[in-house]
Amino acid sequence: MTIIDASVPPLDAETAFQAVDWDGTARGYVPSDPPVIPADLALHSCRDADVDPVTYEVVRYALMNANIEHGDVISRLSTSPVVMVARDFQSSLLTETGDLVYLGSGVQYFSNQNSLTIKYILEHRARQGLRDGDIWLTNDPYIGASHQSDISLVAPVLVGGKLFCWISNAQHFADVGGSLPGSQIVTATDTFSDPVSWPPIRVVEEGAIRDDLEHAIVRQSRVPAMTRMDLRASVGAIESTRAKIVHLVDRYGPDVVKTVMNRLIDAGERVFVERLGKIPDGRWSHRIVVEGALPGDTRLYTYQVNVSKTGDRIIVDNEGTDPQAGSINMTYAGFSGIVQSTITQQMLPDLAGAYGGAYRRIDVRPVPGLLSSADFPASVSASGAGTVMIVLNVAATAVCKMLASGDQEIRDLSLGTPCPNLASLIGGGVRENGEVFIYQNTDGLMGSLGGRTNEDGVDAGGQWWVPDSAIPNVEESEVHSPFVVLARELLPAALDGGGRFRAGAGFRECLLVRGIAGGQVAWYVNESFAKAQGLFGGNPGSLARCRVKHSTDAAQRFASGEAVSRFDEVTGNEELLPTLGMFGIQNDDVIEWTSPAASGYGDPLLREPDAVLADVHGRFTSAADAERVFGVVIVGDEVDAEATATRRLEVRRERLDGQEPGELVEPPANARRIGELLHVVEGRWWCNGRDLGPASGNYRLEAVIRERKARELGPEYDVLDHESADRFVFREFLCPVTGYRIDAELAAVDAELLTDVTMT
Repeated sequence: MTIIDASVPPLDAETAFQAVDWDGTARGYVPSDPPVIPADLALHSCRDADVDPVTYEVVRYALMNANIEHGDVISRLSTSPVVMVARDFQSSLLTETGDLVYLGSGVQYFSNQNSLTIKYILEHRARQGLRDGDIWLTNDPYIGASHQSDISLVAPVLVGGKLFCWISNAQHFADVGGSLPGSQIVTATDTFSDPVSWPPIRVVEEGAIRDDLEHAIVRQSRVPAMTRMDLRASVGAIESTRAKIVHLVDRYGPDVVKTVMNRLIDAGERVFVERLGKIPDGRWSHRIVVEGALPGDTRLYTYQVNVSKTGDRIIVDNEGTDPQAGSINMTYAGFSGIVQSTITQQMLPDLAGAYGGAYRRIDVRPVPGLLSSADFPASVSASGAGTVMIVLNVAATAVCKMLASGDQEIRDLSLGTPCPNLASLIGGGVRENGEVFIYQNTDGLMGSLGGRTNEDGVDAGGQWWVPDSAIPNVEESEVHSPFVVLARELLPAALDGGGRFRAGAGFRECLLVRGIAGGQVAWYVNESFAKAQGLFGGNPGSLARCRVKHSTDAAQRFASGEAVSRFDEVTGNEELLPTLGMFGIQNDDVIEWTSPAASGYGDPLLREPDAVLADVHGRFTSAADAERVFGVVIVGDEVDAEATATRRLEVRRERLDGQEPGELVEPPANARRIGELLHVVEGRWWCNGRDLGPASGNYRLEAVIRERKARELGPEYDVLDHESADRFVFREFLCPVTGYRIDAELAAVDAELLTDVTMT
């Protein structure tokens, strides 16, 4: 086993980041700090008007509500289910220089998208003039978008001839062109195979939509009517919000409103700094390995995120990530938005989207040319369904480790790790009447919340990176798409997602294709090994799976009055799907896909027996799985406490290769708790009285390390493709005294031993 030390970043990391020309052309765009703005551009920038407390609160909430209503207008005017129901959009209000005032409750990793776009316009387009009533459009991932399907509109608001603020939104469009329906091109090898990227263009001039540019954008889409309406929804939402801001300025005066904006940002910064002060300085790292950068590719690719906290600042980098490849890349815009959202969503839930002050304290410094900060001309269109979910999980896991190192107040803020994929389906085709359809199944947003430091995740609890998301009712899904929903059912709470605090249950969905002339599923997930790794000894999440049977008898059985709800109940020709690729669909095909459970928190042997019993009574798990996963023996309707203690001791003895385990002991009074079992005592790692080395080093080297094939953990992780699955092991890091897990990870065979936590 090779050992690497990720505890200390390279000494010249900051210098190297600053030396790169982040220009938005050759690589992602990083604005100057502050942005370089033309001298003749008049800005309104008051910070010190006399504002009494009552007026401050009235204006603050008026700004917040205007931004919330901005999002509501988008969802009411859009005709796309992914916007109307799944809330795959974002609204934001920003200062004259593009600093965030309020972010809406939609997709949180869009947080940086509009700010980057505005600052790019200020630095590169403002010389053309900024006029009231103008709206700029862009979907360029090398400037501000996460991928081409997410189109941003930004509008300056001028007061008295001065640039007062910006209103912006970002919205996922169902189809923006490209070679595959849904515009997430898993076969793309570079950006020239992706849909068109539009650098910032003025699509509305002084209140009038430019018909030529609207036509050019709509012309790219397979669903032009829906695309035109979604574009008009974005424009209409901006105009209605502009009217609210102008009315507020007319009532209270520009100096008062701008002072409230700036004080709001400053207040958020103070809250963030206060909470950072309750976290010790250190560095936390996490990585995930994925299969294949293109269909047919079987190589493995690593994503890594490292979070360093020093004083009142957080620095995030992506060292340890593999070079950009195939279609599984993202740019700086996506990476920085994900980093910001995984921090603010957990640390500042009470700020209602007022995150601009926190952003001042978060430095995102990726290495260019890697999978998570790709250089031009890397393909990024497929990132919205794949890479984004992977990097969200990697970044959130590192942040969760950081929060679990803080005071109890900070530990309790952790939301657990999100699923590293939605596992949903994207595709399209032609209905029997000749109408083109785009199918974007967003039911994965029903989600599973991971186990947390103090409680279980929520079953079908959504995704915390899009707080107000929802999924359509079955009838609504069937109205908008040529699919019959045969079943949605929760997965059992078993080995996958188990922990001291288990993850919320995932679910399985079964679909019947009806009413099409032909079509294609262009995106699905069918894993050989799980990606979601548990926190501090928790079990990995579920495998994301997809299965399809062609020419089934499902419709025939329905016609005869027989109900069908499960994939294995129908007969047909099953196609064995690779991890990444596409498959054609026809009428009477049946598709089953799994939206995985997230991962657990803490060793499952530490779960309270009564919590396991409650899951058995609630039919979330069985008595057999209670003993297999949690070591809890249930006889009748009760826990057999003596048999449970015996069984759990047997498991710990087996983990320690026959050594008799000790019991948990209280740490010294001056100990700093890190996760569950690990503590720092006088600068050294401590676990139940055993010294595991200096806290600036890798405690894993002194733990008991136990490895086995990942698929041999249990039937939940077994797959048909053993060759692919056996490239991975489940690696446990055990307390040498008790045999309880300090942590655990899924790792490639012979992978380097990552230093995941160090304290300074």
